Amino acid sequence: MTLLPRTLFGRLVLLLAGGLAIAQLIGAAMHMTERQKMLSTTVNGEFAQRIAAVYRAIDHQPAADRLQLTRLLSSPRQQLSIETLAPVAPASHHTDREFLPRVHAALGPGVASQPLVVPSPGHFSFDLYLQLKSGDWLRVRGTAPPEILALPVHHFMTLGVMLLMVFLLVWLIVRMTVRPLTDLASAAHALGDDLKRPPLPENGPLEVRAAAQAFNAMQQRIRGSIEERERFLAAVSHDLKTPVTRLRLRSEMLADPQLRERFVKDLDEMQSLLGGALDFLHGKAVDEPPQPLDLTALLESMVDDYTDAGQGIVLQAPESLRISGRPQALRRAIGNLIDNGVKYGGRVSIEVTQQAGYLLITLCDDGPGVPEAELERVFEPFYRLESSRSRETGGVGLGLAIARQIARSHGGDVVLSNINSGGLLARLSLPLNRRN
Repeated sequence: MTLLPRTLFGRLVLLLAGGLAIAQLIGAAMHMTERQKMLSTTVNGEFAQRIAAVYRAIDHQPAADRLQLTRLLSSPRQQLSIETLAPVAPASHHTDREFLPRVHAALGPGVASQPLVVPSPGHFSFDLYLQLKSGDWLRVRGTAPPEILALPVHHFMTLGVMLLMVFLLVWLIVRMTVRPLTDLASAAHALGDDLKRPPLPENGPLEVRAAAQAFNAMQQRIRGSIEERERFLAAVSHDLKTPVTRLRLRSEMLADPQLRERFVKDLDEMQSLLGGALDFLHGKAVDEPPQPLDLTALLESMVDDYTDAGQGIVLQAPESLRISGRPQALRRAIGNLIDNGVKYGGRVSIEVTQQAGYLLITLCDDGPGVPEAELERVFEPFYRLESSRSRETGGVGLGLAIARQIARSHGGDVVLSNINSGGLLARLSLPLNRRN
């Protein structure tokens, strides 16, 4: 499982902002290291020169005046005293590779010293004994102001502001770069729902502009092809309905009532097949503007209609389900599924639930079910399990195909599965938050 964000926008922001932030932090760390080294060198040199100057001033004074001079030269940051006894070296003390050499260099050769404490990193303080010519020891204790070596707060505040500005700049640039790709993806998803949508704006970088131009050209070609198909279907519909109407009129002239009934029945089946096929190919099943609707009310009205016709339909649904959809198309899709269940199972139960952002309309019947190998094939136009072409047994083979076409135009789907105890389960899914 990758830790990278799933979106291109998130990955670009993470990589660019992360890389720049790491570079800023490394630069800040190098700057702080050099700053501390420079401050340490400056403070060491300054205190070494002070110690040397004080030592020379006191060492050249008569023994009677040295005590008074040490009091005069002492300060809160540097205390001086004359010790007659030799210092006892501690078992261990802090070491510094720069401070003592600088003191010895400033004092010159021949001056004995005994360090008790010397500066440590981050805290500059020392306790040093220097032997005078008289044999006494000059004790020098000092400390540097802590704010000199302390980490500067303003530096971290500046670094934080810089990192924030870097992140905002990266976020803005990546958003401007990825936004056309997001619009392109949204347009591609919505292309099947509305071929007449306005073309994408052809702006942005050259690569994005080229992709938008290619998409607009593809949309134009598809729209032209669909319009040409519609014109062809309109001509076919007109040309085929005319001879069917003539045959129907001629069948009325037949003297044999049984023969006339068979002719009319065949003509009705032919007209139904023709009308259903043309509607399916023309896309009339989904050619309806979406609008807010109460799905529960729609289902209840359908159940009442089937109940009045003597069909056993049971509905379990919430009191109200407000969605956006095509009412007539949904009525047709659900009606096709109910008709299929009534035809083969006799009794249909409908249950409406919500799951993972989808509205699920589940229809169960008591029929024989469908062979597993045929569960997908029955959605193919004009495909039927029956070998007979009679409308009473198999219809024209477009009911399930139209139901799936309508569901997918809403962003959902229709799937079939067999019930272990017997019967067929049809599940129509509709997204809850999709604008169709």
